[in-house]
Amino acid sequence: KFDQKEKSTLLGSRKDYWDYFCDCLAKIKGANDGIRFVKSITELRTSLGKGRAFLRYSLVHQRLADTLQQCFMNTKVTSDWYYARSPFLNSKMSSDIVGQLYELTDVQFDLAS
Repeated sequence: KFDQKEKSTLLGSRKDYWDYFCDCLAKIKGANDGIRFVKSITELRTSLGKGRAFLRYSLVHQRLADTLQQCFMNTKVTSDWYYARSPFLNSKMSSDIVGQLYELTDVQFDLAS
């Protein structure tokens, strides 16, 4: 969430990193499985709750690094969601973040969805 721009829906609900993931991954084949899964959970009502569920899904399926890498490569959407000083828009920093997250693929997560 660091340096994320304030966004809201037409009804005034605050948008969160879940909406950022949806914007980035909606048209990427194979990358939107987690989005479809989270959207199928009817108990989730807030953007924050959906974002947390998406992160849990990505960790369990060892896709968090791949997911963020796909998002960081979409600089148009990322710059629309984050201010210029965000580490997501700095190629060196985003590369370091993704590299660290790839190390998590060795860890087996068993998180409740």
